Formats: sequence, structure tokens, C-alpha cells
Amino acid sequence: MGRSVLYDRRMCLDKLEPFLKKPLVKVITGMRRSGKTSIMHLIANRSDLYDFVCFIDKEDYLFDHIRDYHHLMKEVEKQIPAEAKSILILVDEVQEIQHWEKAVISLIKRSELDVVVSGSNAGLLSGELASLLTGRFIEIEIGTLSLPESLEFSGKETHFQDYLQFGGLPGLYQFESDPDVFTRYIQSVFDSVLLRDIVQRYNVRNVQLLRRICAFVFDNTGNILSAKKIVDYFKSQRISMGLETVLNYLSHMEDAYLIHRVGRYDIKGRKHLDLGAKYFVSDLGIRNALIGYRNADIAGLLENIVFLELHRRGYRVSVGSVGKYEVDFVAEKSGDLEYFQVAYLLTSPETAEREFHSLEMIKDNFPKTVISMDDVDHSRNGIRHINLINFLMNSKT
Repeated sequence: MGRSVLYDRRMCLDKLEPFLKKPLVKVITGMRRSGKTSIMHLIANRSDLYDFVCFIDKEDYLFDHIRDYHHLMKEVEKQIPAEAKSILILVDEVQEIQHWEKAVISLIKRSELDVVVSGSNAGLLSGELASLLTGRFIEIEIGTLSLPESLEFSGKETHFQDYLQFGGLPGLYQFESDPDVFTRYIQSVFDSVLLRDIVQRYNVRNVQLLRRICAFVFDNTGNILSAKKIVDYFKSQRISMGLETVLNYLSHMEDAYLIHRVGRYDIKGRKHLDLGAKYFVSDLGIRNALIGYRNADIAGLLENIVFLELHRRGYRVSVGSVGKYEVDFVAEKSGDLEYFQVAYLLTSPETAEREFHSLEMIKDNFPKTVISMDDVDHSRNGIRHINLINFLMNSKT
């Protein structure tokens, strides 16, 4: 630790590289401080692909004058040399530029230009903007570090407990290993996301209420939640709020990539359900820095880690329902399904029965897996059991 390394995040780059030098806007999205800028620097180093790189970082004061798409076009024209045959345009935190899409649509029409932009808000590609860019962009979402990436960043064999408690923000590894320093840094990242990507962007007036709702959602990782349940809880605490306010705040948290909403899916009926959802935090370090790390929360934390890994691997994830039983995750990719149950330890026959029984209730032939911290293989009846760390360390598992 304590060293500055531009680490080759291969899984992220593999998603992006097939689209380089193609007439599409490459849009890198993800939570602030998740590593988007580093990915862009890695692309900028591809001298085998580009003669010239124009890098515009909206968090750098040098580019503060770029406020709208007119300014952006002028800056690009000023920087790129006339003799360059293959030019890469990189714009970091592009949401800070008004109507940026008008500039990049114009730029990708030029055969010698390739355009990659990044943003910290999921609303970047919503509504009219999505319609304007239809068929002209590819989105690549960047999350915080996976467990293997964390090991690579640390330069030593990090204990899984550290990853569970402090998460995978890449910026952690600029510091020596100190729990207090880690926590203070993570809190500063959370404050930045909250204030810059939610409060300022959506003109939120009651910041304290927003923090309370964040804390409540983080504290209920792995539980089915609804806006009404949140309103009812705070009402019991003599804190009044409207249903619409809660829905708006949850939406803002999603847009800032603080949380992921995972809806429910009726496995037998093969349909998505409208009522209730689970919310998983994008980085466990942020969750623990806000409400504290507690061993009693281990089941929800492990479930959160598995969700993030499935999401990282490109699955569309839902919470399964089969009769009166719950299946932690239904993961879909390319029309195929996989089912997952997550447990801490299968310490008793009753615990194992509970975790396997939900999967045994599903009568189709798609793969079914129980994930836990056990080292002993408990596979049975065609249902695979795998150790959690092995699952995280091997993307093919």
C-alpha cells in the first residue's frame, strides 16, 4: 500500500475494448471514486490504436471553462492536431457539461475520432438523451474492486475480513493499512456522492432526512423493502415524511450508484412482481462507514457481496419467489437462468435443509447453487455447493 499504481482492470477493459475505434460513444458509468478515471487513463495509453489523445477532466480546474457543448467543441478543436489520423477524445464526468450529447454526436461522425465519456449518474442516459443517442452508444458500468482486484491493488494477501468491512474503493490503496484512516476516507467518498450527485443535482433540501433514509436502507441489506415500509418505520420513530419523498430519494440514490434495486421474480409464474424489492449497496465499505460494521449482519453482507459479483459478471439479477419460499437470486444472462442461495455457514442439518429446499422446489433444469463460507462440499441432488471465497476468486465458477 501507499503506492500509486495504474492497475489493468482486465474485466472492465474486456467489456470496453471491442467497441474502441467503432462509431459509437463509449459511456463509462459508475459511482464516484469507483475507478472510472483510471480506466480512461488505461485507454489513453493505447498508443497502438491512437496517434493523439485529448483528455478533458471536468474535475480539473484547467477545464472549468467548459460549461456547455459549445465550449466542449472549441476545446476539442483547439487541442487536436490537423495531421493526426486516429484521435481519442476522453471526457471525464461529462454530466458537468450542458447538452454534452450534441457535441459527441457530432464528433463520432468524423471517422478519425473515437469518443469515450464517463459519468457518475445513471440518469446520464435516460429520457430524451437516450432517444437522441439510440443506436449510437454503448454503456459500460464500472463498480468498485472485486476481491481479486483488491488483492492485486494491495500487493499482498488481504484477509477476506478486510474486504468485507472496508469494501473495494480503489482509493483505499493510496494509504497504509489503518482502519481509522480507511473509514475516514470512505466517509469522505460517501459525503461527496451524497452532496455532489444527489443534494446538488436534485436540489435536496432536507439533507439530514436523506442521510437517515440512506442509513435505514443500508441497515436493511438483504431484506425486502418498500417505500411504504420505510415511511411506516420513520412514523414509528415520530419522523414524518411522504411516500413520494421516499420514492424520490431512493431513485436519487440509485442514480448516484449508491444502491442497486433488485426486484422480485415469481419463478413458477415466470413474471416479475411489482411489490417489494431488495436494495444492495454498491460498496460495503460505504455501508459500514455510515452505520458501522457488525458481525450480526454477516448474512446480509455476504448476500450483498454475491449480488455485486453477479452484477459485475453481467447478470440481470432478481430476488426469486417459489411458492412461500424465497430464492436469494435469480440470475439471467442471454436467456439462460441460474439460481443462487447465500448463507454464512451450513452449521446444522436444519440450516442446510432450509437453504437447499428452496432450490429443490424449482423443477426446471437450470443450474442451482448454494454459496457459503463452509470449506466442506455439501452438494446434493444436483444442486452445487461452493465456498464463497472460491466463487469470488474465480469468475468461471
